Amino acid sequence: MNKLKEVLPKSLCSWLVAFVAALSVTTFAMSPPASASSLGPGNRQRAALASIEARHLLTLVTPPAGSTRLAHWIAADGTALLSAPSTPGDPDVVDLSEFFLVPGGIRALGLMKDQIPKGGKVSGSGSSSGPGTDNEQSESFSFHGTSVLPSPEIQYSMVITPTGQLGLRVDATVTWTPQKSPYSIVAAGAVRIVVTVNRGFNVKTNKVTTVEVDDSSTIKTIRAKVNALPVQLPGLMSCPFDGGASMTLQFFRPNATAPYATVVVDPTGCGGVSVKQFGANGALIGTGGDSGGSGLAKFIANDLGITNWTGIASIMGSTNP
Repeated sequence: MNKLKEVLPKSLCSWLVAFVAALSVTTFAMSPPASASSLGPGNRQRAALASIEARHLLTLVTPPAGSTRLAHWIAADGTALLSAPSTPGDPDVVDLSEFFLVPGGIRALGLMKDQIPKGGKVSGSGSSSGPGTDNEQSESFSFHGTSVLPSPEIQYSMVITPTGQLGLRVDATVTWTPQKSPYSIVAAGAVRIVVTVNRGFNVKTNKVTTVEVDDSSTIKTIRAKVNALPVQLPGLMSCPFDGGASMTLQFFRPNATAPYATVVVDPTGCGGVSVKQFGANGALIGTGGDSGGSGLAKFIANDLGITNWTGIASIMGSTNP
């Protein structure tokens, strides 16, 4: 049997080789420096793990004998149990609820206050009442967490109903941390880091300090510290004083005039960190957000001998950081 053999023109072969090589370079330049698998479970899997943990937590609660499980709470027995307990402004949270009517009223309330779910520790208690509102009692219990599920919690919310029974709402609340962005990971290859400290709007003299780092060991340590930062949690939070100071790290490869990664650190306030990755042509590839900026800025400033990197010392009338 004869085999057909097609031979491409030499010029076309050369073009294909050049095209493949260019495509390989472009792919390298546009790829994030970390794979998704190296960053742990994806967000969908994290949410599923939180749901599994919340269902498990509910199995740890045993209402007093004679309790009746309800499909939902009845408003006529008190409106306080209609809504979930207040939680921080983190949208990445699973809250599963169960409702019970418990005979015995005050006695049952005392029993539930003394019942600590297996593996839990008392983390809080409280009461609320007022004109036109129910007298609600609450007990909270925390459980061992992980990096993905940092703060599993059970809360009892309890009221005495008009018929003298105990109304019990059990909430299993599990917050999950989102997956860290691959663009938060600074790739290896830097031979120089330019560190620029801006001490904020309260500093009038010696406002900006710039230090260049070319020691390979120091570069490796700083990059490792950046890559180890925890992910920035979404939602609302209350932050301490922020004087507008910043620390910017620019990572350069050999013979480069533009950085391939820039890290902007907030050393005060909530300590947010923004990481930007750039391609070979200087175009922005992607941005990641982390937390832990206060600790990172302190480490770098101490390591490089930079004082008053927060700008707060100037407000306090001191030259010490």
